[in-house]
Amino acid sequence: MFSALLALPFTAVVAKAAEKNHAVWKVPAGVRKIRVRSWNADGSPDLDRTLNVEPNQVFRIDAIED
Repeated sequence: MFSALLALPFTAVVAKAAEKNHAVWKVPAGVRKIRVRSWNADGSPDLDRTLNVEPNQVFRIDAIED
């Protein structure tokens, strides 16, 4: 349930990212690890990593067009 709560603010950030081609997320207080996952268009897994983090650490995801 906690991970679902964390996804809520990130989802809002991602929705705004379409306007500027990037998303920024700050690690909330009390969080020491995050899990980053992605899937290909066909639904197959592509990435699954767990990272050690610190509260207030900032992550930015940039869209890079070829």
